[in-house]
Amino acid sequence: MELIIPTKWDDVTIEMYIKLRPVLEVEQDPVTKAINMLTVLTDKKRKDIMNLTIPQYYKVLEKMKFLETEMPTKLNAKRFKVGKENYEFMVDAKEMLFGEYVSIMEIMQKASEDEGIMFDNLHKILTVICRPVEKKWFKWKPVKMDNSLIYKTQDNLLKNMSISLAYPIAFFFYTRYPSLMQTIKTFLVQEAVVKMKEAKTLLVDGDGSA
Repeated sequence: MELIIPTKWDDVTIEMYIKLRPVLEVEQDPVTKAINMLTVLTDKKRKDIMNLTIPQYYKVLEKMKFLETEMPTKLNAKRFKVGKENYEFMVDAKEMLFGEYVSIMEIMQKASEDEGIMFDNLHKILTVICRPVEKKWFKWKPVKMDNSLIYKTQDNLLKNMSISLAYPIAFFFYTRYPSLMQTIKTFLVQEAVVKMKEAKTLLVDGDGSA
């Protein structure tokens, strides 16, 4: 039996990494760990892995050596393609939905006690700062977000975005999270004040015209 497995971080999706990360971090004997990693990387059952010949086993071990290397932390491109969709890395409070802000706050609060929660929700976090874009008149512009597109984006990033692309963005977000959230919070408060003033003006105008 010939196993097809990733040979570099570029081949590992976010979904695959979420399953792989606990295996990489848990202390196990080398053979058990290799088998568990292979079940994730190949999506095969344990019994299928056990049918490997000894030469095949050592061959796949060689292919998995990239797992011992560190993932990149430098973002090489601001705009990129995942699956069939184009995205742009941006931090813009004006483009963020209030529900997203609440969701990210809840995730990061829980992640402060358990780092694994952040990785398990990586696709949700990235959706806030990796927005779909489309080309209009030779310029790339953000696509207007709604709940349906948010879920579609989360699913696409989860299943198709490589961890080598996701990790640098997540690293940037994590290291700058407090200041980013404060900026967004300030913007939301300012927007709320404006809306309240507008509502108050409408009420006054309405009373005056009655």
